[in-house]
Amino acid sequence: MRVMSDNPFMRGEEAGRKVGQAGVRTATETILKHEWFRDTLGAMTRTALNRMVKDRMETPPDYKRFPELEDIYPERLDYLRGFARGAACPVSEAALYSFLKYHVELEWWYRIYQVEGVGDAPPRGGCSGILFVGPDGILGGQSVDSGVPPPPKGYRHRRAVSRTSMRHGPVRYSRQALVKPRTGYMMLSEYYNEKGVAHLCGASAGVFLDEPLEDTWPIMEFPFFRFAESVKHMAQLQRRYVLFSVGKGSNTIYADLTGNAMVVEKCNRRLGIRMIDGGGVLWCTEGYFESTAMYAYARAKRLEYVSRMGRHLGCGDMQYATDCAVRFAHIGELCHEPWGRGFEHMRRALTDHSTFPRAVCRHGGPDTDAYDTSVTLQGWIRDLTRGRQYTRDWIPWKKFCCEVPEKVTQYPVPKVN
Repeated sequence: MRVMSDNPFMRGEEAGRKVGQAGVRTATETILKHEWFRDTLGAMTRTALNRMVKDRMETPPDYKRFPELEDIYPERLDYLRGFARGAACPVSEAALYSFLKYHVELEWWYRIYQVEGVGDAPPRGGCSGILFVGPDGILGGQSVDSGVPPPPKGYRHRRAVSRTSMRHGPVRYSRQALVKPRTGYMMLSEYYNEKGVAHLCGASAGVFLDEPLEDTWPIMEFPFFRFAESVKHMAQLQRRYVLFSVGKGSNTIYADLTGNAMVVEKCNRRLGIRMIDGGGVLWCTEGYFESTAMYAYARAKRLEYVSRMGRHLGCGDMQYATDCAVRFAHIGELCHEPWGRGFEHMRRALTDHSTFPRAVCRHGGPDTDAYDTSVTLQGWIRDLTRGRQYTRDWIPWKKFCCEVPEKVTQYPVPKVN
């Protein structure tokens, strides 16, 4: 495998060339005139706005509270300087552009859960994740479900048959160049680092009326895998950098090569952690938190949503939340069946075709309610022990995930020190 040293300045320079000076200035003016910002950032004088961004850029983080940022902060500045050179613009313009683009992302994530019809909110679905520690090693399985375009005219829904064994395509060996950061650990694949700390599966769990996301520019997203040495260390980093992760919230299953694992339940400013027990299984599903603190928080926010929007406890949103809990319990039932907790058990669980809303493998059939017409777009099994990923993709309205061969990709194998 080819290993390259990371160079933030060169990465920034390449990105800057793609945007160009005209692109930077056009985007800046467009954002400042947008209805989301014209009365706030857009109402500031350009001098005041540039001064604010410059002060933010030149103010080092609190390294006592966030020690890892002592490595990250200088690299972010190098990236901005490189972007400025690539775009042939002053560093102040590059910094303002970066700051504004980041705020668009923050505002989008916040608004899609505050006001109906704002942004392209992802359709509800039933994404689910499962982890097994068993005779076939450490396995993570994912069912990626979402709303889809309507079927073609004359389409006839057909009942799927559960399958445990899947046909394999040939093994493809990953040939991507690996990027070695100046400090910390590199990623051997898109889901695990060289220490064997992995993101194996997960599901979204957005909460209406959550607090605004934190502005952490110029750091923005924290690179958890660059520093995580184990699942326990990842848990410490997740708690420390809870505000440095943009998104509507998630249930993410992390594991390491020792078999330790956890579900991180996160929604903007809050976080809960569920560690694996002696049974060797973990699971999560979309729209549902199980940890005590996060469950109580999500419940209170949903009641607030019902009250503020003038709805009732039987509305589709609340029914959807209830259905997520039903699916969570059903996946737990599948995980604890005496099927061996290996590959065949994982495939059997991921191709479960129970009636709505329990189904893990979803086909948007006639039994599906109007608020959740989801189809499984992709499924995978990630074998952390051997560094392999088995992926299945939906062929729109021709073959479902559970009917197609698995694409097998071999990545460099992580090793325990």
